[in-house]
Amino acid sequence: MKTAVFEEKEDSVVLQLELEIPKKSETPKKSGRSVLGGLDSSNMLDIIGAFSARIICSLERRMQACQRNLLNHLEDIESNDGAHICWYRKDGSVGSFNIYSFNAMKECIEALEHSRFEEFATKRVWISQTLKALMNDTVQDHSDNCGFCYSQLVSVLCDLQACPMNYNK
Repeated sequence: MKTAVFEEKEDSVVLQLELEIPKKSETPKKSGRSVLGGLDSSNMLDIIGAFSARIICSLERRMQACQRNLLNHLEDIESNDGAHICWYRKDGSVGSFNIYSFNAMKECIEALEHSRFEEFATKRVWISQTLKALMNDTVQDHSDNCGFCYSQLVSVLCDLQACPMNYNK
């Protein structure tokens, strides 16, 4: 600790600490992280692979929920341009079914079932649909798997959403 500063307030004392952390250029051994702090690509793919069965189940449940929602509102449809089907719910809010997103989930499941994790990591729409499926899944298991934390999966998906991998194979 470099310095500690105390500031007295009316009903408390505030402690501010200044800490100097030296920079180091070495990559920690066994971290699976690059020098810049992000997971390296092989580790990201290992995490996706470790959780692929759970991702598939969540995507399947999301697809079922989307289909059920569409079927429940067939008589309420206000617009259908061949890509988006929209309706008004009883409360006045808008509901919709996106055909492109639905088909993307099917393609994503097929890729994951065939361990095409590199392809998964390049498709922003698959990653987006996976995040939605995991976030909306009320029965999702958040336990760790194969030595990876569930939180690592979420981090990988968020990183890939922001910047999908670019494989030129």
